[in-house]
Amino acid sequence: MASRRLSGPGGFAVGATLRCAAIALLAFGAFLAGERQLWATALVLGVGLIVVGLDLVRSTAAADRMLAQFVEGLTAEGYERPAPQPGLTLSAGAIERALDRLASARADRQGRIDHLEALLDNVAAALLVIDEAGQVVSANRAARQNLGATPGPIGAVAALGTGAAVRLRTLPAGAREIVRLADGRAMLAQGASFAAEGRRLTLISLQSLSGELDAVELKAWQDLVRVLAHEMMNSLTPICSLSEGLGARLRTPGADPEEIARDVEVIARRSAGLMHFVERYRRLTDLPAAEPVKVRAAELAASLDRLMAPMMAEAGVDYASTVSPKALTLQADPELLEQALINLLKNALEAVRGRPGAAVRLGVRLEDGQAALIVEDNGPGLPQGDPDAVYVPFFTTKAGGSGVGLTLARQIALTHGGRLEHSARNGGGAVFRLVLPWG
Repeated sequence: MASRRLSGPGGFAVGATLRCAAIALLAFGAFLAGERQLWATALVLGVGLIVVGLDLVRSTAAADRMLAQFVEGLTAEGYERPAPQPGLTLSAGAIERALDRLASARADRQGRIDHLEALLDNVAAALLVIDEAGQVVSANRAARQNLGATPGPIGAVAALGTGAAVRLRTLPAGAREIVRLADGRAMLAQGASFAAEGRRLTLISLQSLSGELDAVELKAWQDLVRVLAHEMMNSLTPICSLSEGLGARLRTPGADPEEIARDVEVIARRSAGLMHFVERYRRLTDLPAAEPVKVRAAELAASLDRLMAPMMAEAGVDYASTVSPKALTLQADPELLEQALINLLKNALEAVRGRPGAAVRLGVRLEDGQAALIVEDNGPGLPQGDPDAVYVPFFTTKAGGSGVGLTLARQIALTHGGRLEHSARNGGGAVFRLVLPWG
């Protein structure tokens, strides 16, 4: 039991105490021998004093070194394990177990890091991490091979081109945008923000859209050609029929001028309708680029209230708007954003017109770190079977509708780096949510 105590945590203290007592006795003995001029004895005692003192220093230094190595091992990736010291057996064992657990945790962490790095290096998307100064901090294999990305200014990545580099540097967190590289390739860019090592970093992923975009563009062209052909055939068929009959009547003696005039008026009216249709298409393709500025959400809502409230009241529709928080500001092109919301509100008005308890609501608020501008109504809801058809250019379920409003609103959202979403409203009706980057 005594040996257990001396080899335990108190062993080092007991040993140090005994050495200090021996040093005191040897010093006193050497002093007495010197007083009595017993020089040989004094010399022997002095040598013993020095030996015991050096042993105390060595023991203390060894313990200090063991503790220092342990502390360094807590933070250093590679370190030398401290050797057990006499009298510190239990402490040395505890240190050894702690270092074993630490090494296991580090190995597990390094294994996860290696796994994640392997995943990142093997994904097809190019990944770039840039700091607030626009410096590329790291890049995965796809970014290095396909873009030639290396640590340094993002503008120095030649494959990006100046325009794409500037856009990526300012890409808001959570935004998704299609960018064109210097060689014309289309890439879907997505941004995410995170903090590391005391600084704010942005992770940008660039995914090739060549195949997917070609398929989407082909489908869009097919839909567009189908709609254009349908509309033009509807207008050209009566025009051709009337033109053929008109030519025959003009060659017939005694033809009624009034009847000919009516046929000419029909041809003119249908031709004007066809021209109006083409003009709607031209407006759709000539949407100007957004010029974002700081916009107070409350002022935007108040402006829309002045425009829409009289129309809503005339149609017997209960209309109201809310902004939360009241001081919310947006970074947007006010004219384009107002136009998009007017289209959404007019669609909502037409959806509820003539219905009992008709109501339309406009809301502007923050949702998951993004600005959401929400228009909802209690109308009949979205088309059954294919609700996304409302975004097809010129598609409409309203008599006399142009089928352009929602398409324009969606393009305005996209040119702001946002999106336009729709969903069914609880209790009936539709909800359109125009989501913009914020912050």
